[in-house]
Parts: sequence; structure tokens; C-alpha cells
Amino acid sequence: MKRKHLFLLLLMVWGAVTGLRAQNEEINQKAQAHFQRLDSISKHLENQLQAQLNELPADSIPADQLNKILDHYADDWDYALFWEMERFRKDLGADTGQEKESEGEDATQIFRQIIKIIPKDKKSGKKEGKKTPTKKVKVTKARTHVESIIRWGLNNTMDPTDSTGYNNWGSKYISLGLEAQIPFDKHGHIQGLLGLGVMWNKLRPNGNFYHRVINDKVYRTQYAHTLTENKLRTSWLYGTLGLRFNPGKRFSIGAEAYGKLHLTDKQKLAYKDNYAAYKTSEKRDFKATRMNYGFTVFAGTRGLQFSFSMDILPYFQNQNFRLYQIGIILR
Repeated sequence: MKRKHLFLLLLMVWGAVTGLRAQNEEINQKAQAHFQRLDSISKHLENQLQAQLNELPADSIPADQLNKILDHYADDWDYALFWEMERFRKDLGADTGQEKESEGEDATQIFRQIIKIIPKDKKSGKKEGKKTPTKKVKVTKARTHVESIIRWGLNNTMDPTDSTGYNNWGSKYISLGLEAQIPFDKHGHIQGLLGLGVMWNKLRPNGNFYHRVINDKVYRTQYAHTLTENKLRTSWLYGTLGLRFNPGKRFSIGAEAYGKLHLTDKQKLAYKDNYAAYKTSEKRDFKATRMNYGFTVFAGTRGLQFSFSMDILPYFQNQNFRLYQIGIILR
């Protein structure tokens, strides 16, 4: 064999080897780019899964909700892996044509959404996408705090021998105060309540009656003229001690004991006589019990509850009936 033929043969072998090396290098570069994208997909799906798990309550995780999140994570990963492999085959010239099937349309949409957030290979000259920050849900521990509290409702008495009684809608009460809410657990599901405030009670007898004190005892007595207004207002200083349960985000139920100290009394009367209008205001001791106590139960939302309260001792001295109240509590 002549030298020039040998040289041409060696040149052909060298070219073939060089071509194979270049082809293998191109395949390796494409494979490396695809593996980088798969790694980015995996990290994104893991961050998305972690963010969804952080939103679940720490104390009790619903099994059905957890299974649903894990199933979605597995489905997204399967779709992303399948379509990245199809893309790899297409780049290598081994296109299977499966991406044209109608049943893969939904998967293609999911893959496109995932591929948008994947950082591109810097060597390919494409821009690097921004990483989606993982949202961390910070669980704050419940703390003791003080809130204003308003109570409003209707008064009446529990006296089976009472023939006149009081007007339900005309006998009202209102109180203003402050309340400290002390959590007994880190989520505030159980709270202790400690309150202090002032209450004003109004009693309006049915018919043409008014309150009259005779021998240190209060009576409802028929008035000589037709009354257009007859109400007795009593003010109290009260304190409460209770327990509240918050099983849900909004629902609330609880009970509390209260004690109250009698402050002042005032009776207002209005009547007409010979077409002339008269008003009287009498401020004196109407023999309300100096110190009284009772209990309250309530249920509703955390900010608004319906309540029922009852005094343990008689409302007036030397009497046998107690006061009860039905109303609402605004916290």
C-alpha cells in the first residue's frame, strides 16, 4: 500500500473518530441540559409541596386533605417527567409522536406551566428564570390581651307570685367594661376571662305602677295619675371570672360567674293632669341588694355571643324574686 493511500485511510479513521466524539459530546451536552431541567422541576415541585403542607394545621391534619395534596404532587411529577423525556427524545432525533395524542393535551398544559419557572442553562444563552419563593406560614402563639366588652339586653324577674311584673321590652340593661382574655393553650382554643365594668339596669313595671319604699321594703304601687313614663334605673359595679372554649375559627361557647356592687338608684315618672305634663325624678335608695352575684352562659361567634344571666340573691332587699337577663355580648 502506498504511503498516500495509508495517509488517506488514517485521515478517514481520524475523521470518523472525531465525528463520533463530537456527536457524543453533543449528546452529553443535551443530556446534561435535560437533567438540569429535571432537577429544577423536582426542586420546584418539592417547594410547592412543602408550601401546601405548611398551610395545614399543626395540631390535627385531615387525612383526606393530605392524601389529595400528595396525589396531586405525584401526578404533577409523572406528567413533568414524561414530557421532559419526550422532549429529550425529540432533541436526539428519536421522536415517538406521542405528544400528538389527544389524551396528552392536559399533560402538555401542565408541563408548559412547570417549564416556565425552570431556570434555563446558562451555556445555551437563554435567560435564567426567577425562582419562586417558598411562602412560609408562621404560626403565632396566642397571648393574653385586653378587649373592650359591651353587654346589652332585656331584664325581668322570676317571681311566680308577681301579678304585675315588668315590661320585657321596656326593661333593659347595658354595661361597658374591659376584659382580659388569658389563653391556656398556644392556639387560644381555651381562654380564661377576667372582666371589670359598670352596668345600668332599667326596670319598668307593667300598667300604672311605680316603685315605693315603705318600712325599708320596696313595693310596686298604683299611681294616682295615668303614668306616661315609669322606670327605675340602678347602676352597678361588676366583676367577672369565666372560661371560654373556641373549638373552631369562629364558634365560641363559655360560662362565667359575676359579682356586682350596688351604686345608685333613680326613679323617673311622667304623667298628665288637667292637660299639664309633669315629670319627677327621685334619687334615693330603693333597697336593691347591696352585693349580688350570679352566673352567665353564652354561645356564638368569637366577637358576638348570645347570653343568659341570672342573679342568685333577690334583686331587692326583703323580697323573694331574682333578676334574669337575656341579651348579647360584643367583644
